[in-house]
Amino acid sequence: MLGFVTSCKEEGPHKDDIVKFSAVINSSPTVPKATSSAQGTGVFEYNKNTMELKYNINYQNLKPTSVTLNVANPAWERGPIIQTLAENPAATQVQGSVKLNTEQQTQLVVGMMYINVPTAENPYGEIRGQIIADKFEE
Repeated sequence: MLGFVTSCKEEGPHKDDIVKFSAVINSSPTVPKATSSAQGTGVFEYNKNTMELKYNINYQNLKPTSVTLNVANPAWERGPIIQTLAENPAATQVQGSVKLNTEQQTQLVVGMMYINVPTAENPYGEIRGQIIADKFEE
């Protein structure tokens, strides 16, 4: 008789109170399709205890009418706005935080949330970026 014993380390982002996410924001994933030289990035920190999502979003080469946090299922589709993060922002950076509920927390973790940046020319979004969990390093 031969037996094996294995163990799993309980490590990873599911064990941390703060989970980091990021987004590459450009016109490639927009729905309907937009063509733009505008681009941006988003950096996010989610606190599982307070259910607060902090965000720092930068963009360039466009004048947005708003910056919104949206959710879609499947993730590549166009979905409803969860929160407007900025209306007619004058700067090229939007920072702040929003509270999420339990359903929204799940949507964030599984990659269904995205940042949408519409303009007057592209009211459904000129650039967009899926919010994806950063890779966990052991």
